[in-house]
Amino acid sequence: MVSILACMFFNLLQGAEAHPLSDYDPVEWVPYRLDYQGWITVNASVNDDGPHDFIVDSGATITSVFANLAEGQDFQPANRGPIRILGLASAKALPAYLLGKISVGRLKLENHTGVILPDWAPPNTPPQGVIGLDLLTRHTVLVDADRRRLEFYSRSAKPDRRHSGWSRTALRPLHIADQDTPLHTVNIRIRGLDIPCVLDLGASGTIFNREALQQLQGGLYINSFGRRSSTTASRVNDIFDDSDTAVAVNMSRLKIGGATWRNKVVIVYDAEIFEALNASSKPFCLAGMDLFTERSFIFDFENERFYIGPSGR
Repeated sequence: MVSILACMFFNLLQGAEAHPLSDYDPVEWVPYRLDYQGWITVNASVNDDGPHDFIVDSGATITSVFANLAEGQDFQPANRGPIRILGLASAKALPAYLLGKISVGRLKLENHTGVILPDWAPPNTPPQGVIGLDLLTRHTVLVDADRRRLEFYSRSAKPDRRHSGWSRTALRPLHIADQDTPLHTVNIRIRGLDIPCVLDLGASGTIFNREALQQLQGGLYINSFGRRSSTTASRVNDIFDDSDTAVAVNMSRLKIGGATWRNKVVIVYDAEIFEALNASSKPFCLAGMDLFTERSFIFDFENERFYIGPSGR
């Protein structure tokens, strides 16, 4: 009986840890926690100084630091023009700096050029930096929500789509003028309408533009109560800590591939990034971290696929 119970426990443990990349060993993995505005937060070092809190932002094309970290470094201006950084409520061209070496575990960006983001005003406390797509897209990336691990695999690692409870959908690169690394989109389906959405782990909430709301109006209602709070659900804050008003809306069901969310509160707001993507006049959205807090997922950049695990237990 003991051996049977042990076997059952082992099988349950294996099931909890199984994912479409189980046949491969990661190149590196690091623990993460959810912090600040609910973002994936990892330890990173800058020029061998650290650890520092860096948020993982798949809506950022470039890895950068905040001013509070820059105070302890001697970053020199780069010999290039300003770099445009897109936020939800604003976009700003910031001077480029030679940031040097940025390390996450054994992964490194060497001789890296980025920007220094302004710190947020009190009482908001900023992290020290942002890990962007310039590092993430070098690998196939698993965010393991069960074990709170960020795992990096070779881009040649091909996830097995047959894993129980996991679904797969297309991951489409979206190129932006003056950005070296593309953003990536998936389709969110609501009431039979497929809406392209940038996967933006730096957005704590999921944000639809007003054009999407107009096309979906028949199945939605303005959520005046039932919000996460009366102050945060009706406002958005971006990477620059700029704030603007928005509308909270309840969606009875939305899907990405075979993954389903029910009774999901999202934000409707014409974000600056929609204009930059020439998407302000058509249904568009940012799929934020709120969709994935309790779900594991995989960025397969090489094969342009996005994998989503089962909902949290």
